[in-house]
Amino acid sequence: PHAFIVVTDDGHGVLVHLGIDTIRLDGNGFELLATEGDQVEAGAPIVAWNPALVAAHGFSPICPVIALDASDDLLAEHSAHEFVRVGDPLFSWN
Repeated sequence: PHAFIVVTDDGHGVLVHLGIDTIRLDGNGFELLATEGDQVEAGAPIVAWNPALVAAHGFSPICPVIALDASDDLLAEHSAHEFVRVGDPLFSWN
């Protein structure tokens, strides 16, 4: 549950990794709220996790978000800030 891929109806995929090296926690601090193949609405939670627990175990709670199969000319960046609040858009496909 530390990493997942979300695919839109039009085939755009996004990989999200919750923390760095968190696989070593064996799922401790993570709870899946959706399973593979589920259809979810934008903004619906798909995993719950505890970033403080990740940090307490010596791992980084930084979350890489990667647009899959997308070149720079296909993406429009929305946030250039170091921290993103819940609901803030990161990028969109042009």
